[in-house]
Amino acid sequence: MNFSWSDNGTNITSTNVTGNDMQYSLKDLFLGSGLAICGNILISVSLNVQKYTHLKNAEREETRHYTRNPLWWVGLLLMGLGEIGNFTAYGFAPASLVAPLGTTTVIANLFLAAIFLKEKIRPENLFGCALAIIGAFLIVTFSSQHEVVMDGREIVGALKQISFIVYVCLELGALGVLLFLLYGLKVKHVVIFLLIASLTASFTVISAKALSSMIQISFSGYSQFKHPIFYVMIVIMVATAVIQVKYLNQAMKDFNSTVVVPTNFVFFTISAILSGIVFYKEFYGMTSMDIGMFLFGCILSFVAVYFITIGNLYDAAKKGLASQQHVSAELVPSWMLANVHIGHVQPRGGVEHLIDPQQDDSDRTPILAAAEASAGQDEQDAGVERKVTDFDQLVTDTSDPQKSSYGATE
Repeated sequence: MNFSWSDNGTNITSTNVTGNDMQYSLKDLFLGSGLAICGNILISVSLNVQKYTHLKNAEREETRHYTRNPLWWVGLLLMGLGEIGNFTAYGFAPASLVAPLGTTTVIANLFLAAIFLKEKIRPENLFGCALAIIGAFLIVTFSSQHEVVMDGREIVGALKQISFIVYVCLELGALGVLLFLLYGLKVKHVVIFLLIASLTASFTVISAKALSSMIQISFSGYSQFKHPIFYVMIVIMVATAVIQVKYLNQAMKDFNSTVVVPTNFVFFTISAILSGIVFYKEFYGMTSMDIGMFLFGCILSFVAVYFITIGNLYDAAKKGLASQQHVSAELVPSWMLANVHIGHVQPRGGVEHLIDPQQDDSDRTPILAAAEASAGQDEQDAGVERKVTDFDQLVTDTSDPQKSSYGATE
C-alpha cells in the first residue's frame, strides 16, 4: 500500500487496491504475523528461564535474591524483546490477527517446560498443538487484509466516532459493575478479575496499534511526534497495561493457573477482536465466508489452549483423589437407579468399611443379618442386645414397597 502525507499530517492520497498493492499488503500481513509469533516465543522462553532461575535458587543452601542472578536478567531482556515484537506487529497486521496468535506462547511453553522444567507432554497436549496450528492457519488466511495505518489526525477523528463512543461507554459501565462486585460486594471470582483485565486490555490494544502506526509513518518521513494524541496514547497504553497486569497477577495469585491462563487468553482475544472491529473497522470489506472461517479459527485456538493445559488439570485431580480416604456411595445417588430397587443394597453416606478391613465394624449390623433377624431370629437366645436403627427399620419393613426401595416406584 502506498500512502503520502502532507506536512500537517493529513492523508492526501488515497490508495486504490490493485493486484500489486494486494500482494504488498500480504507481505505486511505475514510480517506482522511473524513478528507476533517470534515475540510470543521470546516471551515464553523468558518465562521459563525466570522460572528455572527461581527453582535453582530454591535448591541452594543459601538462597539469594533473584535479581542478583544474571540468568534472571537474561529472561527479563527476552521478555522485553518479545513485547517489542508484539508491539511492532500491530503496525503491520490487524489487532484481530495479532491477538489470537497468542496461542504461540502456550505451544512454546509446553515444549520449553518439558526441556527446562522436565514437565510431561501428554497426547492431549499434542492434539491441542495440532488444533492451534490449524486455528492459526485459518486466522492468518482469512483475517482482514484491509490494513489501516492512521496518522495523528485520523486517530483523533476515529476517537470521535459514535460507534466508538458507545463502545467506550459500555466498557466503562461494565468495568463499574465489576469493580462494585469486587470491592463493594466482596465477590472474588476468577472471571471478575480476568474480565477487568481484558476490558482494560482493549484500550491497550487500541493505543498500542495507534502508536505503532504513527511511528511507522514517522519513519517514512512524516513525523507524528508533534501531535498531542501521540503522547495521550502513550499514557493510555501504560496506564491500562499496569491495570491489566495488576488484576491478572491477582488472579494468578488467588486461583489455579490452569484456569487463569486459558480463560485470560479467551477473554483477551475476544476483547482485542472487538476493539479492532469498532475502532479500526478491521472486518470492513470481508465476506461472510472470511468472517466465519476467521471466527472458526479463533474457536479452534480457544479449544487448543484447553487441551494444551489439560494435563495440569489431570495432575491436580490426581492429587485431590489421592487425599481421599474413602469411597462414597453418594457418587451414584440411589434415586438414579430407583427403577431396579437398589435402595436396600446401597446405604446412604460413606461406606468407609469397604476400604479398610481392619476398621472396627462392631457398631454396624449387616443387612442380611438384619433381614434374618426380622424374619424371626430369637435375639435373646443369642445373648445379643440389638439396637434397632432407623436404617434397619427401613430395610426390614417390607410391608411398604415405598420404604423397601428408598421411595423408588415401579
